Amino acid sequence: MKKDKSKVTLSDSLKNTVYIYGLIFKTAPWYIIGRMVMGLVTGLKHGAEILLISAALNAIDRGESFESIVKILAAMAIFWFCYYVFFHLYWGQMNAMTRLRFQNRLQKIFFVKSCELDLASYDTPEFYNDFVYSMKRVDTVMVYATDALGDLIRSITGSASVFAVLFTLDPVIAFVVCGAAVIAMIFRRINNHISYKYSKLLNEQYRKEWYIDRFFNTPDFTKEIRLTNVSDNMLKEYDNKIEASRKLNSKWQRTMLIFNTLIFLVNCFSEAFALGYMAKNLYSGIVLVGGFAITVNSMWKLNNMISDITNQLVNVNRQSLFMEKIRTFMNTKANIVSGERIPDAFESLEFKNVTFAYRDEPVLKDVSFKINKGERVAIVGYNGAGKTTLTKLIMRLYDVTEGEILYNGYNIKEYDLDLLRKKIGAVFQDYRIFSATVAENVLADLYIEDKEELVVKSLESSTFGDRLKTLEKGIHTQLTREFYQDGTDLSGGEAQKVAIARVFAHENELIIMDEPSSALDPMAEYELNKSISENAKGKTAIFISHRLSTTRHSDRIFMFEGGVLTESGSHEELMRNNKNYAKMFNIQAENYCVS
Repeated sequence: MKKDKSKVTLSDSLKNTVYIYGLIFKTAPWYIIGRMVMGLVTGLKHGAEILLISAALNAIDRGESFESIVKILAAMAIFWFCYYVFFHLYWGQMNAMTRLRFQNRLQKIFFVKSCELDLASYDTPEFYNDFVYSMKRVDTVMVYATDALGDLIRSITGSASVFAVLFTLDPVIAFVVCGAAVIAMIFRRINNHISYKYSKLLNEQYRKEWYIDRFFNTPDFTKEIRLTNVSDNMLKEYDNKIEASRKLNSKWQRTMLIFNTLIFLVNCFSEAFALGYMAKNLYSGIVLVGGFAITVNSMWKLNNMISDITNQLVNVNRQSLFMEKIRTFMNTKANIVSGERIPDAFESLEFKNVTFAYRDEPVLKDVSFKINKGERVAIVGYNGAGKTTLTKLIMRLYDVTEGEILYNGYNIKEYDLDLLRKKIGAVFQDYRIFSATVAENVLADLYIEDKEELVVKSLESSTFGDRLKTLEKGIHTQLTREFYQDGTDLSGGEAQKVAIARVFAHENELIIMDEPSSALDPMAEYELNKSISENAKGKTAIFISHRLSTTRHSDRIFMFEGGVLTESGSHEELMRNNKNYAKMFNIQAENYCVS
């Protein structure tokens, strides 16, 4: 039976809480130690205050000298002065510095962890939602957890010291206050689970809001917004989101009102009973005015602190539901596991009866072929034929569902993953330009001066040389304006050339290019293909393209349809076969001349 993720058992809550505090301590030990010490000191302060006030009132009731009372008051003043000096030093200096350092370190840990995840993790909506939540809320949740621990220590320490004083004054009131707090805790626990369910539903609305925010505030959609009426759709979705959020919030607030009212009534009953009981004792002469004041003050302090404890314990359980997302994310292990074999120089790549299913939907079906060193192979087919998926399998961004892929005769799973990928250079159809310099974009790494010639040569090989000459800072030009206002935005074709230059900047023995000229005009495409052919001599190249004019000079062409390899051969052989490849080529040939 599938576990209800809206509920967490006590065991789960403890495991999650211990894990989170372990991660916090590992990341920033002084931050959590400082918060615990602050909680302990603040908690003991409450008991010390009552003892000092009790001493002063008892001295007055006993008719002691003014000098004795002044000494007690002086001790109180010194105590409070020392406490507030410590309080302001902690919150004003130590906590602020260690908290910022902790948040930065923690976020960096999560950035590194995200790099370890399999690509398939991003394809699972549930995991991806939890991943996004963890990345966006990790520092908030962790800081809250640390503060909650300090507050819990403060409340436990304070309530223990106050209870001890109150118990010596009147055990009945001490137990009445504790009993009311237990009942209130039960109500808060029920309210906690209901609130979490509502917050989870609201989180779905927040995801819509984040998308709409990106739609209107990032450059990705600016052209479509101005040239179409698509913004009307987004505004309509925004209105729907607002209405859905309003209804959820309304239900949530009504539920909270009911339980908060019950909690309020329980507290009112306990306080009314205690005050009535103490008033009776005062009237009967069992206690004096000083004792009455101390008892009432202690009762209110104890009631507030026990309420804090119940709130904090309930909130720990509630936060555990969120902590579990972070714990699950951090404990996620990659399914793509590296082997130990060191890859030799490339000789061959072979698919043997490879089948791959994406979320139970077959994308490639029983595919078999072999590519030898130095071959230039083109992979063609209609949209959705599985061409791009095939390249991701070669790079081991995914693993095959059935069959195997052989590199030099050995299953690619046997090879060291990083070393295998360094043998393969790939430019994907959905390439990205990073907010970094031109050189850093080409290297996809940190730039060092001795790589200047390599970067320039790589850009010239991708026919970006002429555009490079127009850039005032050359290869040190900052791309995009995400980090710097004076950043340079490239056209689609220029950006694609920079992405292609990455292949030439590394010693790759197998080159994969997925639609390498999709953003170029015919003349620029011709120049690029010519340059690629010259610079890829002696290397094995796999091209994916919808434009068959760019693939006709390949040694072999693989035609894919619906995830199945249906045709294989040279351009001339496939044209003679007069099947779907020939039909596709002839249709495209009507729009360009073929020499």
